Amino acid sequence: MAFTCDGCSRRTSGSPRVSLTGRSLCPTCADGLAAAAAGVITGGGTAGAIATQGWLFRVREARRRRKAAEGRS
Repeated sequence: MAFTCDGCSRRTSGSPRVSLTGRSLCPTCADGLAAAAAGVITGGGTAGAIATQGWLFRVREARRRRKAAEGRS
């Protein structure tokens, strides 16, 4: 089943992850929303939400780069 993500507007295959507000999200946007929520819950407010979400995306990108580099060796 394909759908359009309400967060990034990309067409994605698979089933959507539905947020508490009813938005259909792709896995990347859903994880970003969860990370932002975790930042707020830990007492960081808006700044904590942004920092936690950014940290999650940086960790993922570093893992992707490492995996790609290992595949080239």
